Amino acid sequence: MSNEVRLSNGMRLAAQPIDAARVPASSVIVFPGIGLDHPDLGSEGDIHGRYDERKILHRMSMPDAEAFARLAQRHHARGGKVAASCSGVLLPAMAGLLQGGAATTHWRLSGFFHKHFPQIRLDTKRMVVESHGIVSAGAAMAQMDLMLYLIRKQIGRELADLVMSYLLIDTRTTQARYQVWEHLDVPDDETARSFEALIEASLPDILSVRQAARQLHMTEKTLARRLFKASGVTPMTLIHSVRMRHARRLLELDELTLDEVAQRVGYANATSLRKLTMRMAQVAPAAFRSSATGTRSRG
Repeated sequence: MSNEVRLSNGMRLAAQPIDAARVPASSVIVFPGIGLDHPDLGSEGDIHGRYDERKILHRMSMPDAEAFARLAQRHHARGGKVAASCSGVLLPAMAGLLQGGAATTHWRLSGFFHKHFPQIRLDTKRMVVESHGIVSAGAAMAQMDLMLYLIRKQIGRELADLVMSYLLIDTRTTQARYQVWEHLDVPDDETARSFEALIEASLPDILSVRQAARQLHMTEKTLARRLFKASGVTPMTLIHSVRMRHARRLLELDELTLDEVAQRVGYANATSLRKLTMRMAQVAPAAFRSSATGTRSRG
């Protein structure tokens, strides 16, 4: 007997119910995103609102999410492999399957993971991560990378390469270049927001952490502690992130030389800028310029 499942975009699909207890241990259970734009959350059409901490917690508490987390736990206990992408990575995290392990997910969820699952070694620059028998993938389009990874591991490289050639897909190991570098994406944290604003306003000069702490009327230690709680990284990493984000905007405009862009964000020259982009996004500055040009030419 088949059931009809209605997707969030209104599309209806025929689905065949399965008995979870009869799923072979050799099977791979794959969880896509769990729908942070669920109608009951009031975040439909609100790209930024769907990452609100309270809405994520509400989504995790819904019966289907809790049931899926239990399914993941049971399947893993039987020796089965569990895979998830984007917000779906919340499910194995809820089940405790990633405790002490590594994972990746959508970069906008990094602050939430650092706060609620601090025992997970999160690396949102990676496209796919396998740890403790759990395979995780990044943002929505990383679902493709996840499936190719599973084909390669479960069936073989030859078939994976054949699929890639038919679909004209390149191997991608990092999603860093697709991030918008908004580490301070915790709406409730005023310290993080104020710190970001101070750094951005000071460009091309760079405030020291001590100067920023003084302007925010707190000690350096207090500032560092609050920022780490909000984002999971140090104040200096956040400073580099703000500079990186500003540099990316300028590069995508394609109106300045690399040296001019570097100077606008407080670096001496293009060489220094290249070190920043290579360290934080694993790509040269020109990659941001070419990707933006490609997007405009297609539009």
